[in-house]
Amino acid sequence: MNPEDIVAGLVALNGGELVGRTRLQKQTYLLDRCGADFGLRFTYHHYGPYSFELAGGCAEAEAEKRIETEERPGRHGVPYAIFRSGEEGSEPDRLGGLSAARARSLLGEMRGVSDIVLELAATIVFLRDEWPYYGKGKTDAVEETKARKSLKATERRIDEALDLLRTLGLEEAGVPAGP
Repeated sequence: MNPEDIVAGLVALNGGELVGRTRLQKQTYLLDRCGADFGLRFTYHHYGPYSFELAGGCAEAEAEKRIETEERPGRHGVPYAIFRSGEEGSEPDRLGGLSAARARSLLGEMRGVSDIVLELAATIVFLRDEWPYYGKGKTDAVEETKARKSLKATERRIDEALDLLRTLGLEEAGVPAGP
């Protein structure tokens, strides 16, 4: 599945509208870890896992009129994007290795959390699974996330992120069960 198809399918399976580039990136990353197996490369960026390929897919999907992107001013003058299914956009039968029904269900769980909690959950999984070693030994992904995102990583938000990971079935491989 190419990045353009991923973006168009993700927007369509979000009910035809998805708000925010960060949400688009984190939902894609978490779906990938849930079995979508998109084959995208993710790197650690300001807001956690980020795929330059996926960002390029947004531009391609927009050029093909599969999505429309509206920019709006956000907090502190930082713009945000609203992605909508375009005239050439349609809901796919599958999103990578996931059926449309399964992807829609997982997206519904993600829709219920704030962008910050989604960012924290994706960061925990990334640090746990894809960048697990720092210096002398394995670093606890939750503690590393708290250190990297100290202003965002309140106890309540970390608990919500861990709850989301449990709901998505991503709690294995060393993510603590929480309180």
